[in-house]
Formats: sequence, structure tokens, C-alpha cells
Amino acid sequence: MTENYSLSDSIATAVILLVGTAEAVHLYGSFLHRPLGECAVVFGILALLALGALTAVSILLEKKRCSREGNSWSRTEKILLVVFMLLVLTQLLYIAGGKIYRQGDMTVETVNSFLENNGSYQVNPLTGRPYAEGLPARVRILCLPSLYAFISSLFHISPRLLVWRVIPAVVLLCCLCAYSCLGKALFPERRDRRLGFLVIVLLLLWVGSYRYGMDGFGVLFAGWRGVTLRNAILIPYAFSLCLRKKYLHALLCAAAEACVVWTFYGLGAVLAVICGMALTRFACRKPAGEEAQS
Repeated sequence: MTENYSLSDSIATAVILLVGTAEAVHLYGSFLHRPLGECAVVFGILALLALGALTAVSILLEKKRCSREGNSWSRTEKILLVVFMLLVLTQLLYIAGGKIYRQGDMTVETVNSFLENNGSYQVNPLTGRPYAEGLPARVRILCLPSLYAFISSLFHISPRLLVWRVIPAVVLLCCLCAYSCLGKALFPERRDRRLGFLVIVLLLLWVGSYRYGMDGFGVLFAGWRGVTLRNAILIPYAFSLCLRKKYLHALLCAAAEACVVWTFYGLGAVLAVICGMALTRFACRKPAGEEAQS
């Protein structure tokens, strides 16, 4: 069950845990009308406990994995690793100082309104006044603005810096972890192919940054959005989990999508990937008689 669980799995799972924790605390604060400062402290405590437990388990599993795998690197692997690190560095630098895409996005303004009013969805960030007709329940339960507000409150980071620079850099790194898990599921015994796969992913992010709607554009220009988290982290990670037959773990990705993306009530692309993979595996399975003969 855990023999192919890696550090990249731990980081991708940490994203899901943070989203789930933020959702629970967001609902607690939103529907019980608790102040955001109190919710931020509760979130910090719960997140620390969850990530601490995950870290402890990950360290134990990583020690077992390292004891089984060799540490020698071939020349090809070293070259691919250098290329990979250079590509990661250039994209992080681009995110730190590059342009952002804000059309139709009110995330920073929403986070600012949460902090200023010490509560979630108290006022319309466009007008500074209470919502005239209220918010749809489906929009009200989305937790990303609250997650960013909790982090901003706990670490005293400007919402502009956090949302436009810090979060996209973290999303890029978590995206690579998700694709690392996918590469390991596709090439479990070939580290050189896994590194080559990650290099291709980074190149495709650059290529896909030319047009709105492409994954590369989302990661490099709007990494804080829920659709970017879904496309860059949750979908590839769910795909890797399905390849390893970890469907219950994959369902957590679908739950995380429901917390950050409002389209189709959040149960869209990730759930479709899980169902598609499950149906494909079911359709391709061998009959019991053939399995016994083989």
C-alpha cells in the first residue's frame, strides 16, 4: 500500500490537507459568524497538527524507500537534473517578477475585505458595502479566499504579495510534485525517464503560457486561482493515484476540487478522471478463467 509512496506524494497530499482544513475552518467561521482572527488561529493549529503527522509518516516512508533504492546517479540523470533545476529556477524567477493576469479576478480584493472586516464575505469588495442580495451558497463555501486570508493574517504578509507572488511559486513546485508522482507511476524503474518527463512538463508549461486557458498560462500568470490548482496539481496527482489503484486517496483530490472551484459544483474534471480511469481498468481486466490460465 505504501511501497510506492514518495516525498512528492507527501507534498501533494499536504496541499489537499491544507485545502480541507481551510474549508472546515471557513465553514466554521462563515456560518457561525466567527471573527477571521479566531479562525486564522484555529486554522494554524489544525494545519500544524495535520502537517506534523504527515511529515512524521513521510519521514518513515522515505527512510524505507531510500534503503531499497540506490543513490548512484548516471551521467544522463545528472544532466537531466541540472536542466530540470535550471528550468525550475527560470520559472520561479519569472513568477517573482513577471506579469500576472487579473481580468475578472477579485481574489486580492476579496482577501483584503476579509481582513479589514474580520470575517468572510461580509461586504462586496467592489462596493465596500454588504451584499445586496446575498451570495449563492455554492460560492459562499469556496475556501481559497479564506485560506489566503488565514495565511496573510498568521504570517503578516501583504495579500498582494501572497496571492500574486508567493502562492504561484508554491503552486508551481506542487505542480512538479504532482507530475513527479505521475512520472513515477508511468516509469517506476527508470529515474532517467522520470527526470526527462519532468523536463518535458516544464517545457510544455513555457509553451502553454502563450494563451489564456492553457495550463502553462495558469501556472505562470494566475497560479493562485482554483482552476490552476485543479489543472496543475489535483488532476495529474489524481491520475497518478489511479494508475497505482489508490482510488480512495484520489477521491480526496475530487473533494479538494469541490472546495476551490465553483464550476459544476466543483465535481468536474477530477471526478471525471477518476471515473474514467476506474472504468478503463474495469473494461481491461481479464476474466477470472484467463487469469487462472496465465
